[in-house]
Amino acid sequence: MQEISKNIKKKITSMGVPDKAKWLENYIKHGIKSKGLGIPEIRGIVQEATQENKLFQLDISKQIEILNDLMASEYTEDKLAAIIYMQLNWSPLKAQEKLPLISGWFDNKLITDWNVCDWLCVRLLTPLINTAPKETLKELAEWNKNKNQWKARASLVPFAQCKTIEKHKKTIHEFAIQLIKREERFCKTAVGWVLREYSKRDPNYVNEFLREYEKWLTKNMPLI
Repeated sequence: MQEISKNIKKKITSMGVPDKAKWLENYIKHGIKSKGLGIPEIRGIVQEATQENKLFQLDISKQIEILNDLMASEYTEDKLAAIIYMQLNWSPLKAQEKLPLISGWFDNKLITDWNVCDWLCVRLLTPLINTAPKETLKELAEWNKNKNQWKARASLVPFAQCKTIEKHKKTIHEFAIQLIKREERFCKTAVGWVLREYSKRDPNYVNEFLREYEKWLTKNMPLI
């Protein structure tokens, strides 16, 4: 299975743009490494590899080997390829089959920047909240208390683009309280992003939250 993931990574490398890679590394920070390839191109490579190798016919354990190898790469685009593959090919799978794999990526420190973290949240976790809320919210509640700032951030960010965001006001409130009190910038900005979206439905609630927890806010999180 490593041969398949190796070929995917090799193809991404061959299509990379050095100048774009340097720009992305400077923009995202966190010491990331980039090959300088956009999402449409990565998606095309993943789709081509899927068809050529009939990856969707492989046993799930074999697919996981490929995904883990891509996610373990030091390059952002290889990690995004794993996420894109799951998004395109794992939609029928239940939450309990996706969440342990994703959780392990955080635990093994394979996700260490906001770009990969947030792409995963929006593309994989947000749909799970919409379609399998019971299992997903239970898992995210554990992530919310995790010492790893990226795993903790991933407990809240998926709600920002959630179609059922208003149904999860209590959960968002509880998760936001945990994250706003943390020192890490990217835990606080997760709160800001989700509350900004929620303010479109209930601005009074958001202003009340920000006033109550004002001493934990950063300067770039003003009252709405």
